[in-house]
Amino acid sequence: MSARRDRSTAMVGLRTAAAVGSALLCLAGCAGSGSDRPDDPDGPAGSPTGADEPTPAAETVPPQLRECSAEPPPELANLTWTVPDGFAEASGLTQIAPLEPEYSASYFMPQQPGTGVEVLVVVHYPQLSVPLTDDCGEVDGKQVDAYLAQWHEEAGITASDQHETEVAGVPAIREQQQYADHDFTVDSTFLIGAGELLMISCQWTGQEDVIGTGCEELLDSVTTT
Repeated sequence: MSARRDRSTAMVGLRTAAAVGSALLCLAGCAGSGSDRPDDPDGPAGSPTGADEPTPAAETVPPQLRECSAEPPPELANLTWTVPDGFAEASGLTQIAPLEPEYSASYFMPQQPGTGVEVLVVVHYPQLSVPLTDDCGEVDGKQVDAYLAQWHEEAGITASDQHETEVAGVPAIREQQQYADHDFTVDSTFLIGAGELLMISCQWTGQEDVIGTGCEELLDSVTTT
């Protein structure tokens, strides 16, 4: 996956719970009978141990009672960012293969247009069809892999250089994509929230340097409010 950069004038805004639990473990003791005479050398010195004492069961904590160790992740709808230098907001564009039917998107194109569709896009998916985090807001890597793999297959996307990253403290996955029957390349970063997802994609045909710089500026500008 190639790296990119981000910045500029228009601030744009979009918009987990901790379950704390404890488990109690009761241990049962066993009392044995002693000798009638305290000084009886043949009498036991105390309560029997070993085979006659029951072994306590291993402690298990239900997932819903697991203690969350960190603060809940920020709501992705509350993230803000700035438009990179040399880019302007654009209209009349749409998603070729959206991850979910419900989404909102902002598009930014270079002020010096190229020969193809060179564009940066921020897409917020407020409701996912499957959960990608647990009750503590921790990312479920297997669920994320399966979710993206299914999308890749259905949309005819070949993904490469996929790796974990972080944007504004939010766990994310970044990858480079090639779409079947299209000649552009897309560098996409998926910020994973509790029941929601924010995708920042940078698409180019001939202006890789321009889009790459704008992409990094856009990613670097993402902040929490």
